[in-house]
Amino acid sequence: MPDAVWIEFAPGMTAELYDEVNDRVNPADNRPAGLIFHSAGPSPDGGWRIVDVWDSRATFDRFLESHVMPTIAERVAEEAMAQGEPPKIESWPVHNYNT
Repeated sequence: MPDAVWIEFAPGMTAELYDEVNDRVNPADNRPAGLIFHSAGPSPDGGWRIVDVWDSRATFDRFLESHVMPTIAERVAEEAMAQGEPPKIESWPVHNYNT
């Protein structure tokens, strides 16, 4: 059963930074293995919000740790990452979805 994943990045995540990271880790012609659906936009509280559907939470966790977080750290530097809030992540099983 797939899992929906909601990621909430703190106000340091901007549309520009999101686009740079997403272009590297989720290129349009080469979707990551296990990713079924991806959406992103500004959070009402500032920052950036992502809602994905993955084949499993475990697949998402591996992708986040091996691709997304290192790419963000490379872009903003390890020191800035250490000072900022880590993204808030919630997930739940998906009963139904349409593509």
